[in-house]
Amino acid sequence: MKFSEGDSYSVDGNTEITDLFEAPEDANFDSVISEVDGYHPDGDREKKIFNKRSQKGYYVLEGEGKIFVGDEVHEVEKGEFVFVPEKTEHALEGEFKALIVTSPPFDPEDEELR
Repeated sequence: MKFSEGDSYSVDGNTEITDLFEAPEDANFDSVISEVDGYHPDGDREKKIFNKRSQKGYYVLEGEGKIFVGDEVHEVEKGEFVFVPEKTEHALEGEFKALIVTSPPFDPEDEELR
């Protein structure tokens, strides 16, 4: 199966998401391109993203920044990959574009801000 780039939308004032494909019902992952300019989520350094079931992988396509995973801070640049296990708080900061792979596929009910 081949897919073309999908819709783009803003999730907060600092992050733009582009869907790469609509995952078929039987897919066990999905992927998007994320463009971060500042701090995500919501520009609020007190907040973190928490996924109950999903694991995420961030592959940096361009730019540089930081990916916070639990108590760790990963400084990232083009060509680097960061894995976020399920049930782990995480956040993004900087000016970079990343491919995000999520497994199982992203479900808004799985994600909460803390």
